[in-house]
Amino acid sequence: MKKFQKSVLCFTGFYLPGFKGGGPIRTIANVVEALGRDISISIVTLDRDLGDNNSYPNIMPDKWQKVGNANVFYIPKNNIFIKIFTVIKNFQGDFLHLNSFFSFKFSILPLTIASIIKPNAKIIIGPRGEFSHEALKIKSFKKQCYLLLAKLFKIHKNVIWHASTIHEASDIRRVMGSTVKIRTAIDIAAPKENLTLSPRVDNSPINIVFISRISPMKNLLGAIESLKHVKHPVNFHVYGPTEDMKYWNTCQNAAVNLPSNVNFDYHGFLLPSEVAEKLAEYDMFFLPTLGENFGHVIAEALSSGLPVLISNNTPWRDLEGKELGWDLPLDQPDLFARRIDYCYTMPASEFNRWRKNIRSWALENIGNKEAIEQNRQLFTN
Repeated sequence: MKKFQKSVLCFTGFYLPGFKGGGPIRTIANVVEALGRDISISIVTLDRDLGDNNSYPNIMPDKWQKVGNANVFYIPKNNIFIKIFTVIKNFQGDFLHLNSFFSFKFSILPLTIASIIKPNAKIIIGPRGEFSHEALKIKSFKKQCYLLLAKLFKIHKNVIWHASTIHEASDIRRVMGSTVKIRTAIDIAAPKENLTLSPRVDNSPINIVFISRISPMKNLLGAIESLKHVKHPVNFHVYGPTEDMKYWNTCQNAAVNLPSNVNFDYHGFLLPSEVAEKLAEYDMFFLPTLGENFGHVIAEALSSGLPVLISNNTPWRDLEGKELGWDLPLDQPDLFARRIDYCYTMPASEFNRWRKNIRSWALENIGNKEAIEQNRQLFTN
């Protein structure tokens, strides 16, 4: 029988075969792929994807089953408390890893149960971007109430905080205090090795893509407002699950008022296996997000040779200096438009060389051994 270095019980709202939950699913799946042969990883998650009413086909709810290099326990919506209680009670491993701070079912509940029945349990919490300034503004009253109670009763006093970047580590200290214990382990990305980039043609509309969950945090509305300032022909294509229908309706209404030189189209959502090749068909990736703790889709865009046009609320910084795109302040939407116009006027031969250079940089710098080792140390050191 194989002896593992350590054993980890991981709680997360969504996991494979789901994909609508976005980056956290890919983050955990990549950790499992990279480390699951050496570290025993058990995952507790919902039996359905984000926004779905039905459970995944071909899974067994309420039973441990092998999914890749991990053991996964899929929980239906009923009796979650009893099932999480039983799983934690029976766990004899080294760490509990909670992939959220504000999720009631998959962070607050397991943390509370563990503190009662296993007060000496080692617990790691990864806020996954929930402590950024912009993220805290969403449903701020509920979040501030919980933070107040958490600090009052010191329920996080013994946890280790998992930051994906030094920027997230700063957010954690700002919210939870300067003396908290933090380990930084960057998210593991996995660039696609073989990919054909669609070349740009002079004087053709610049093809821009937005791929993300359609929710206020991802700021599709901000992208649409910026496009109103663009002077040259643009095809703007949107992919992603409509997580927030009220917000999506607002975006659609705003898109109706785009100028005639901007063509707006929504193409539904993509499976994870489709993302890299779809990105490679475009000229630019546009995501003026309100905040990301990592931003897997940004890494995928760079890996697909796309210049990225994003906000300065992500760990992807100094993009212009690295010749990878731009990270710009959200309060100046005209700056985003100017960069789009600049790309339109660039000679196609120069633009296509730029894309090849971006892809070369990504293959060398994204998903490297350092990221894998940081995550190994998070659970073994």
